[in-house]
Amino acid sequence: MGPSDSHGRILFDQVLNSNDRARAQGATSGNNKDKRFLCMFCNKGFSCLQKVEIHQRVHTGEKPFSCTQCHMHFAQAGNLKRHQRVHTGEKPYSCPQCEKRFSHQHQLKMHLKVHTEERPFACTHCGKRFSERSYLRIHQQKNHSTL
Repeated sequence: MGPSDSHGRILFDQVLNSNDRARAQGATSGNNKDKRFLCMFCNKGFSCLQKVEIHQRVHTGEKPFSCTQCHMHFAQAGNLKRHQRVHTGEKPYSCPQCEKRFSHQHQLKMHLKVHTEERPFACTHCGKRFSERSYLRIHQQKNHSTL
């Protein structure tokens, strides 16, 4: 749980008590099944206890999942799994156009714009267009920083 089991048990009991009070007061959404478990820190609602426990790590800073390679810590198992691709070289996302592979889904999404020639970000100084906002910022710093 946290730094000590007794402290974690107290926090866990507080969550259950606050959830019981919220249900008694009708503080949940229209469907009791939807969000009947509340975060003890911010009162955000969740559909199951496990989800509220995972969410509360945002507030507590607890990171129980550790990389065996570099000892980075993560609050969620999925984040550790995604991180481990740095060490394994696994690239599960592939471009259907050119078969280039990526370790993260957002990298593939960015790459796909190469094939569609989508360039939604335009420079207000010269009109040059870019596929990513970060590329526009770099362009503006290099070419228009004196303006």
